[in-house]
Amino acid sequence: MHVLLLRTTHSPGFPKYTDINKDGVIDSNDQTFIGRGEALHIGGFTNNFEYAGFDLSIFFQWSYGSDILNANRLMFESGYNKRKDLNQFASFADRWTFDNQDSNIPRISTSSSNGLFSSRIIEDGSYLRLKTLSLGYTFSPKLLKKVKISNARVYVSGQNLFTLTKYSGYDPEVSIRNTALTPNLDFSAYPRAASVNAGLNLSF
Repeated sequence: MHVLLLRTTHSPGFPKYTDINKDGVIDSNDQTFIGRGEALHIGGFTNNFEYAGFDLSIFFQWSYGSDILNANRLMFESGYNKRKDLNQFASFADRWTFDNQDSNIPRISTSSSNGLFSSRIIEDGSYLRLKTLSLGYTFSPKLLKKVKISNARVYVSGQNLFTLTKYSGYDPEVSIRNTALTPNLDFSAYPRAASVNAGLNLSF
């Protein structure tokens, strides 16, 4: 991930960038790589349980050590007033003002530096997700024999039921670019939907 550093002022409320090459000027020569697009490790674990006719199947997946470039915040939480016709995130109400100087959200300005890539929008993309869960019950053959059914099972199952993460966006499992060289970039990506299904299996 690159960051382009252009602003030279240190006025209150504006983003502040590092003079990486120590030449006293903040410009394109101060570009650097920030963040880690690939996870340190990914994985999952699953287990199946059966007891007294009940069956439970559960699958968790995780990703650890990657960062996400949350480009949504450049558009909806930047303070760049050339985007004044766009709705902003609710968090934008906590932007920098003279009465709120501890915020990391820039003040409203015409400066394009408010909309540049920087470490402000690089977030921890680690997560633990309950990917699938299924709970079922198979009726006793003795009970089913009375109604001439050989097998009956009711079940409820779900996908993407909850996710533990520090990422502020909708979904840490995101990558909207069309190349493997730009993973973990989030800009208006549609999150994975949670779903719940129920059903009945019958055999005669």
